[in-house]
Amino acid sequence: MSFTNTSLRNLRRGVAHAGIAATLLAAAPALAAPAAEPQANSGQLDEIVVTAQHREENLRAVPIAVTAVTADTLKNAGVSNTTELVQAVPTVNFTRSGPSGIFVIRGVATPNGSVGEEGSTAVYVDDVYMPDLSSTINKFNNIQRIEVLNGPQGTLFGRNATGGLIRIITRDPGDKVVFNGQMGYGNYQTFDGQLYASTPLGEKAGIDIAFTGHDQGKGFGYDATLGKDVRQDKYWGVRSKLVLRPSDRIKLTVTGDYYKTDDTTSIYIFPINFSAVTGLSTGPISSQDSPAGFPGGTHIKSWGVSGKAEIDLDFADLTAVSAYRKTLNTSAFDVDGQAPDLFHLTYDSGSRSFQQELRLSSKTSDPLSWQIGAFYLHATAFTDQYQAGAALRGAVLHIVSRGVTDSISGFGELTYALTPSTHLTGGIRYTSDKRKLPVGYIDTTLGLGGTLLSHATSSVTEKTYGETTFRVALRQDLTDTVNVYASVNRGFKSGEFNLQTPTNANPPVDPETIMAYEAGLKGDFLDRRLRVSLAGYHYNIDNYQIRSSPNGTSVLANAAKVKIDGFDMNAEAAVTSQFHVTLGAAWLNARYSSFPAATPTAFMPANPATPGKADATGKQTALAPHFTLNLGATYTLPLGEARELRLSANMTHKSSYVFEPDNLLRQPAYTVASASIEYKLNEHISIEGYMRNIGNKNYNVQMVTAVGQAALAAEPRTYGLNFKWDY
Repeated sequence: MSFTNTSLRNLRRGVAHAGIAATLLAAAPALAAPAAEPQANSGQLDEIVVTAQHREENLRAVPIAVTAVTADTLKNAGVSNTTELVQAVPTVNFTRSGPSGIFVIRGVATPNGSVGEEGSTAVYVDDVYMPDLSSTINKFNNIQRIEVLNGPQGTLFGRNATGGLIRIITRDPGDKVVFNGQMGYGNYQTFDGQLYASTPLGEKAGIDIAFTGHDQGKGFGYDATLGKDVRQDKYWGVRSKLVLRPSDRIKLTVTGDYYKTDDTTSIYIFPINFSAVTGLSTGPISSQDSPAGFPGGTHIKSWGVSGKAEIDLDFADLTAVSAYRKTLNTSAFDVDGQAPDLFHLTYDSGSRSFQQELRLSSKTSDPLSWQIGAFYLHATAFTDQYQAGAALRGAVLHIVSRGVTDSISGFGELTYALTPSTHLTGGIRYTSDKRKLPVGYIDTTLGLGGTLLSHATSSVTEKTYGETTFRVALRQDLTDTVNVYASVNRGFKSGEFNLQTPTNANPPVDPETIMAYEAGLKGDFLDRRLRVSLAGYHYNIDNYQIRSSPNGTSVLANAAKVKIDGFDMNAEAAVTSQFHVTLGAAWLNARYSSFPAATPTAFMPANPATPGKADATGKQTALAPHFTLNLGATYTLPLGEARELRLSANMTHKSSYVFEPDNLLRQPAYTVASASIEYKLNEHISIEGYMRNIGNKNYNVQMVTAVGQAALAAEPRTYGLNFKWDY
């Protein structure tokens, strides 16, 4: 399958124009239906409906390893935002790279993210792709559920989703007035507030609004060099959705959001020391304090608008999604984290994007269901950065760059019932990404604004990458409630420019491709009181993209090959109608099967067979613990007259994992636990007490080699009280 440049341009225009028109005209019945109503006192688990394949289906019927986490499950697990998903989904890991949030699914990720870079895990809010990594962190209180699609999603989504995909599905306003929220106070002088309100506007429209706010008055740590608290977070945001239903065949949804944060929790790091001989720490493993000699912080403003139209065409449903997003970020960062100002950077960066998607899906599903579609993304990212410090010996680096992405793809998928119990699914997608570097240079001056010492640019200013991806899956129903499946998937992550080092010394990285083989089982047992899903998989990844920062220089490169083998399991049990237990476990073996051209380090010296390079073949890949375990339990004690007591606890264990190819920077195994107790005074009012990281476990969410080694600690123990209302 191939496209000429002319046909690609015409297709881009056609998708954008047709999509905008359809979005502005109308829409059809909602694709994302809520889960079935709980069966009172039945003791059974609720059925879960997901839209992992852009159509509403029972979770059990989807031949993909999907973890669907409802709003109640998130609350019971102590998960207040997407960064804490690791406590509920064993296949997910998370790290920070300054303001960027980076999700890792089954060990597939680029562990450091810079402006203009897209992750290996695609994050969607409703049907809108989040191209900026700082927008992947969602802290709103209107979440209906989160779906985690494990493995490459190279057909229906496909936007760089070589690792997997996270879909955040938000609530729609209904036909009743809803008013709920909470106010709380916690340690570190923290005030929290959330509010969700929705109301119908006559019989054919509804609107909602969600507010969230957080003000941490005292930092998690202290910087003795600067004499001030560090690692503080303050943010507020608002999100609103308007739903119009002018007829039974039409639904139109318009959404807008604005978010602002002032954060030092992801900026202040502490230096660590490792023995290049033993690889063991000679200093603290983690710390909330920082001796950094240069003040840091990140200030982000992010907003977006989107429209979704759904139109019932009798023979099929047409869906059109249009969205515009913009992010601005001002940050300062002490890279080495030491008291002498060895190396720091300050920068303004941002991104803006427009996307358009069209989908046409069949209304029938037996024996054949199908859907076709097209997706277009135009995104621009920029950075204006200064680097200075004693390590540069009076020199100042001024980095200015702007990257432009134009992506167009067409896709199709169909499922056919070979027999009433056997279903075959096949899908294909073609993606063409054009990457441009219209502005990119590094000026080195003697002091700020001083004599120009050098001017470096890139001779490569444009690259186009095209790839065909596909999916084949076979599902066999063993009973009405149990099935097995097997699938083969090919995924693609586009090549891209390194906007942090836009010179000939760091050319654009090559595309990453993945072949994934998976088999699994899904079923409800014991009269729907036990739900189990099992999956085993093998991945072959070519040109695996990695980022590192030797000597403070940002390097984006390819590892030749990576192999990943794994097994994951999720289970949920209704032990009684009041006592529910969840269990998730994952085993993972991710390693560089070929990486003869890695960057040399003190712990991985240059290989004589590859002059100037080191051989990392056989090393463990970053952020890929061999074993992960999640265990959660909720017990609800009815007290009569609408009063009840809810007790919840959650535990997460991860075995040790590394952050860089030389495997020097390693986070030891750790276990964290959270718990909450909520007393419901009546059907409207409740009081909740919570504690997260009960044992105050010290562990790191990021470790990096720059000017020496440094690390970013996870949040310490936090606790507090919330006053809640629901009308």
